[in-house]
Amino acid sequence: MDNHLTQFNQLLKIKNYSRRTISIYTTNLKRFLEYADNTDYAPELRIIKFLNTIESEEIRRNSYNAIQLFYKLVLKKSCPYILKMVKTRKRLPQVLTKKEVELIISIITNIKHTYMISMMYGSGLRVSEVVNIRVAHVDIENLLLNIKNSKNKKDRITPLSQKLKNDLSSIINERSGKEFLFKTIQNNKYTIRTVQKVFENAFKKSGITKNATCHTLRHSFATHLLENGIDIRSIQKILGHASVKTTMIYLHVAECTIKKVESPL
Repeated sequence: MDNHLTQFNQLLKIKNYSRRTISIYTTNLKRFLEYADNTDYAPELRIIKFLNTIESEEIRRNSYNAIQLFYKLVLKKSCPYILKMVKTRKRLPQVLTKKEVELIISIITNIKHTYMISMMYGSGLRVSEVVNIRVAHVDIENLLLNIKNSKNKKDRITPLSQKLKNDLSSIINERSGKEFLFKTIQNNKYTIRTVQKVFENAFKKSGITKNATCHTLRHSFATHLLENGIDIRSIQKILGHASVKTTMIYLHVAECTIKKVESPL
């Protein structure tokens, strides 16, 4: 089983799957292989029985995708079972208002943590991107960030807030271009989980009743750009979406916001 998992993991890397997807698929495949080792069912029934043990539809889908890829990439044959996917209506992403974002940021006491959360909103960054920013990636004069080797191994350029210019300049002047922009007291790169905890703690203290994560800041950034009149293609480019269809979801979010606005007449 271990050899199969290692081979599967390596093949997904070669195929340029994201680290998160590789982790999810490998974990789900491991569960399936452990289940399969303890049953005598025929291959098709084995998959059906395993998937029926999973309550969450999302985990069931991910597990099936992992099994299907395992058959294709490792076993070099077709998966013996075709799962009929029921199309579910995609939920609109949760979005924070500008005031809510400002409230969350104001609660954070560590100045470096403040900068990171501010940049995630102000530049539409993923948490994995903010921890990997190096000094050389910051064009402080033109207020631009060069996001390198992000999701799907793509680079992109995103705006940097004028409010952060002076504070970031002082950090940049003290470091070489290869150094990470944000480092811990131990001089290490911040972990994704640390930044997530910073947001979670501040969000909890804020008393905001919405469901939100670090990624909600990116959703909020995109929605607020749209509400400010930035065209959808520009937002697609800033976010680094391969397809404009992914970006189009924010049109629906902005539309919902407009519906809540009362006419001043």
